[in-house]
Amino acid sequence: MQKGEAAKLKLLLSGISARLTKNRDFFMQAVGVFTSGKKKFEAKLTRDGEDYRLRFQGAERMVDADGFCAFFVEQAEKFDEAVLTYTERGSVVTLSVTPRGVQMKQAEREATAEEKAAAANPLLDAGRQYLIRVDRAAALLREIGILTADGKLKNDMIRKYNQIDHYVELVAPMFEQDDSEKIVLLDCACGKSYLSFVMNYYLHEVLRRRCRVIGVDINEHVIDESRAMAKRLGYHNMVFQCADLRTYQPPKGVTAVISLHACDIATDLALATAIRARAKYIACVPCCHKELLDQYTLPGLEPLTKFGVFKARFNDVLTDSMRALKLEAEGYKVSVVEYISPLDTPKNLLIRAVRTGHDNPRARKEYDAVRQVVGTTSELDRRCAEMENEFFITDDDLIL
Repeated sequence: MQKGEAAKLKLLLSGISARLTKNRDFFMQAVGVFTSGKKKFEAKLTRDGEDYRLRFQGAERMVDADGFCAFFVEQAEKFDEAVLTYTERGSVVTLSVTPRGVQMKQAEREATAEEKAAAANPLLDAGRQYLIRVDRAAALLREIGILTADGKLKNDMIRKYNQIDHYVELVAPMFEQDDSEKIVLLDCACGKSYLSFVMNYYLHEVLRRRCRVIGVDINEHVIDESRAMAKRLGYHNMVFQCADLRTYQPPKGVTAVISLHACDIATDLALATAIRARAKYIACVPCCHKELLDQYTLPGLEPLTKFGVFKARFNDVLTDSMRALKLEAEGYKVSVVEYISPLDTPKNLLIRAVRTGHDNPRARKEYDAVRQVVGTTSELDRRCAEMENEFFITDDDLIL
């Protein structure tokens, strides 16, 4: 290898070293193949905890990013040809050293025939541009049960697949406009964490953003299952915590809080956590509504709720509209949309909120007036009152 080519190789490998350091959580493997005549020798780099393990010619050792790149340069100088295939989630970089010179190319992983066949399922919406594509996200969709073990789209999961993709489509503008160096996504009452996994895939492999995803749920079993799924997928940037949202303290720098079908007051706890974390974005799909059902009154309109079914439906609208108004009162710009057809599920409202950084006295006054009329106190009210008391005490202590 000529001096100029050696310098080029080292320069290109400096980019690989930067990837190994910066994108550690998205690294899958790096394989070097060294050729001498008709003989080939393989070196393989894998992640071992927070370190990297290098296997070559029957020996193993731990290396850092620079150490691996120095190893590849050393071996490339000894052999006739050398090819390094570096794989991250969603992309593959190939670096080749041959008598013709040093070259590097990057490409997305090629879809398999099975993945392409699944993507061509006639029951899918042919005119729709899916963000979570079957021919790209096969490993993820197989893990969460959308695809069969052999990569075919399950007919009974097509509706679920469309729901997931519609959700991503509606929250996508929040993240497309975000300028954070790293997105920190918090999924409150994450359950089986399907949404966490899908959003993780979208943020990193579609938007190409660095991200950290945290799932929180009070159920230890679903947290254990989520951890196992993340391990099988190689999603090292995901963390799952078993915790009660009533006492959970969110980390600093949360970019967005999401919640899908958190039951009753769990939705309020998710919203309160978002407010506490000063999250830039909130995307919440509520589920059942129970807490205010036996609390609220409609002075002068009592005959309208004498039938239980009407009282329950009024309660659904009242609960979610008050949540939206409360978010406005806390300084968020709010929109509410149907993210899927009510024929799929009646729990189909998506509450989206973007933090403005400004107080909204008008919304706060309106919210307090509505509460007084209907006579309700929600879990969200209690959590926000606790936060106000905390901030008051802190300020008072600072004065003293």
